[in-house]
Amino acid sequence: MRKLVVRGLTALVLLAVIGNLRGQNAGGSGARTIEDFRLEGVAIWQCQCPAYGCPCQQNGLPTRGMCHASDFAHIEKGRYGKVSLDGLNVVMVGNLVDGKPDRLFATLYVDKAATPEQSDALARIVEYMNDLANQPPVPFRRVKTVPITFHESPDQTEYAVDIPAILQEKALLKRNKSGRPQFTMPAMDLWGNTVHNADNVKFTYNDSEAGQRWDYSGHYTNLKYFDVTTEMYAEQQMLGEHGDNSGKWTQKQLEIIRRQGLEGK
Repeated sequence: MRKLVVRGLTALVLLAVIGNLRGQNAGGSGARTIEDFRLEGVAIWQCQCPAYGCPCQQNGLPTRGMCHASDFAHIEKGRYGKVSLDGLNVVMVGNLVDGKPDRLFATLYVDKAATPEQSDALARIVEYMNDLANQPPVPFRRVKTVPITFHESPDQTEYAVDIPAILQEKALLKRNKSGRPQFTMPAMDLWGNTVHNADNVKFTYNDSEAGQRWDYSGHYTNLKYFDVTTEMYAEQQMLGEHGDNSGKWTQKQLEIIRRQGLEGK
């Protein structure tokens, strides 16, 4: 009986969040309602661009017009206000970058292991970052609670994500002789300002409710170890906050790259 009550509360919270996300995406009000947060963990981006060739990362538009993609994050340690988010997962999947805003869409998948309070916090954080760092913001069609499994190999080279019957991802991160990621570059990203290009071993998606199904295994993927805070966004330290899809870095982005010492990455 208790499980049914908890599930019912979770559903009500997520329905409320969906309404908030839709309203905030339309009016851009997410930045005014966010609580203080700090998140540390691992994030994976996979999309339909050719391997090692994703112009969206550096202020461009998709090579194929739209960008069927997945933006996943595993939070090793995190908080939203007083709410702990340690060990939880969240992923946004859809057409996440497009020169035609009316074609943008996403489903937000929230870890089933989260409490209703944690689910609300995760959704609010992703919406906040999306509202500020995606130009234009991606509209959320739905928020779904699902079991999300994340795997990281002991040597931090193999990563996998699984939502049963919906999303499967696997990425391999190459490291140099010193043990550092082999390919690193400044990039527009919700979770930080640098990414490590990796090998896309698997990227399949099938959600009948979203009306989407694809297999972009072997296409583009990147990985990053993030430490992101509310202050970084509020102080406009994120490259994504200054994008214009022109295909080259804007002046403000170049200033951030110089100030943060990202030129050689």
